[in-house]
Amino acid sequence: MDGAVEKKCLLRAELRARLAAMSEEKKRCESDKIAAWVETLALPGGGICIYNSLNCEVDTKKLIGYFIGRRDVYLPVVDGDGMLLVQVDADTEYESAGWGILEPKGKRLAPSEVDAAVTLTPLLGADKRLARLGKGKGYYDRYFAETDTLKIGLAFSDQIVDEVPCEPTDIPLDMLITAEGVIRRQ
Repeated sequence: MDGAVEKKCLLRAELRARLAAMSEEKKRCESDKIAAWVETLALPGGGICIYNSLNCEVDTKKLIGYFIGRRDVYLPVVDGDGMLLVQVDADTEYESAGWGILEPKGKRLAPSEVDAAVTLTPLLGADKRLARLGKGKGYYDRYFAETDTLKIGLAFSDQIVDEVPCEPTDIPLDMLITAEGVIRRQ
């Protein structure tokens, strides 16, 4: 195992432990503050891709509801080694998929078929240079490599680290939003 890969594995374990130790109240409070920050942003026009959050991630349910009716909203679904997008609205039905994620039912679209000008992305960790540490499957890095989208990470304060080890295939965020505010790429 090379240095960056080994460091990522160790950091993922540390961050999973931090997230498991976070109280539900802290997660709820920080998720609400993060949603409020997102709602104040002047985002580029076009659709928005938002992940359907798990309990260990910043809650996106309010944000999905906020953006429905304001712009086209897409949620990702896993397709082999990649992601496809499904447009959602208030009437969308969901089904349980891998890792306990609720995926929307509907027509699956290739990222190239969608105008997702903004993507709110989950993460395990991030640093203030806007390096993102995902769960290790590379779905979002592959998606970012083929999509022209504003990449915004949503993170609890416990997910911010001094440095995320990076590999050549890792694509940094354009913006990181925590309960404390917005960090933008310089």
